[in-house]
Amino acid sequence: MSDTFARRIEPLGPGVKLFALPRGEQLRRYLLWTVGVSLSFLFVFVLCDSITASRTFRFRLDFAFEHRLPFVPALTLVYSSLYALFGVVAFTLNTNREIDAFGCLLVLLLFVAGIGFLIVPGELAFVIPADKGTWATAFDWADRCNLTYNLLPSLHVAYAVACAETVRQKQLLAAAWLHAWALAIAVSAWLTYQHHLADLVAGYLVALVLCTIWYRSKKTS
Repeated sequence: MSDTFARRIEPLGPGVKLFALPRGEQLRRYLLWTVGVSLSFLFVFVLCDSITASRTFRFRLDFAFEHRLPFVPALTLVYSSLYALFGVVAFTLNTNREIDAFGCLLVLLLFVAGIGFLIVPGELAFVIPADKGTWATAFDWADRCNLTYNLLPSLHVAYAVACAETVRQKQLLAAAWLHAWALAIAVSAWLTYQHHLADLVAGYLVALVLCTIWYRSKKTS
C-alpha cells in the first residue's frame, strides 16, 4: 500500500484519532460557530423566502416523471438526520483552524444558496398528501423549517455534502460513508416532496465546487 493511499485510509499521524470528543476551547469554538451559523441561516433563509413570496412569478423546477414518485413520510427521519451529521463532523474537527474553516464554509454555502434562491425563485410542484400517518408530527416540523420557496439549490443537500467533503480532508474511507449518508438525505428530500431533482443536483454541485475551492485555498494559505 502506498504512503499516500495509506494516509487516506488511516487516521492522520501516529496516535491521532479521526474521531475525538471536542473539549475545552475546541468545544466552545464549535458551539459559538453553531450559534453564529444558525442565526445567519435564520436571517438569510427567512429573508429569501419572504422576498420570493412577494414575487408574482416563480419558476417550476419539476420534471413530469417526478409526479409518479411515491410519497414516503417515514423518510423524514433520514431527511432530518442532517443535524446528526453535523454532530458527527464535530468529532473530527480537532483544531481551531479546522473548526473555523468548516464554519466559514457553511456561511459561504448559505450566502451562495441565498443568491440562487433570489436568482431562480422556485415554487414546489409536488402536492403533499394530507394523510402522513404516524409520521405527521415529524414531517410537519421538518416541513415548517423548510419554509416554502427556498428550493434551488437545496441547502440541505449542500450542507450534507459539505460535511462529507470536510471529513474527506482527513480520511477518504470515512468520507465515503458520509457521502452515502448525504445521498440518503438527498433521496429522502425527494421522496418526502421537499425538493425536486433539479434542486438536489444543484445543491450537490454547488457544494462540491465550493468545497473543492475552499479547502484547496486552505492548503495553499
